[in-house]
Amino acid sequence: MSNIQAASTGQLPSLGLTRRDYARLERLANDAVKQSHPVGRFLMSEIRRAVVFDTNEVPDGTVRLNEWVTYRVDGGRKSESKVLVCPHDVRNGLLEISVLSPLGAALLGMSVGQRMKFFSIEGGLHSVMVESVLPPAGAPLLFPLRSRRSAGRAFTSSPEPDDDGPQAA
Repeated sequence: MSNIQAASTGQLPSLGLTRRDYARLERLANDAVKQSHPVGRFLMSEIRRAVVFDTNEVPDGTVRLNEWVTYRVDGGRKSESKVLVCPHDVRNGLLEISVLSPLGAALLGMSVGQRMKFFSIEGGLHSVMVESVLPPAGAPLLFPLRSRRSAGRAFTSSPEPDDDGPQAA
């Protein structure tokens, strides 16, 4: 799929990616293109037109990997909130969306308020609008990605290397 197919009409929205995400996504897209994945070329075209930022310089309101995005497809009544992830990281389709899906590739790097047209795997033309990049109400309890990141890495999931664990008295 080309950018022309992705947008069909009108201007494409500007995109922003972190340097780290760009490198990971470029490898993913290259592999997908080699394997003739139906979204591989679309993802590749999206990451190649993105502006690449250092992690702490990505503009607020930008859709990033491993973070929440709330969006509305085709002007629907109900918006959806999911975490944008690489395909091998999808654990729960109700909470996560793969960047290697047409919708996930379209959302990648967009900013709040931007719209973009994209084609589904079946060939239907759709439009997506980004509403928010904040976790929805109750989400931090279910999937606290932003909470951990903003806590300055105070959260640790394993003992320190020199910690021998509990000691018998």
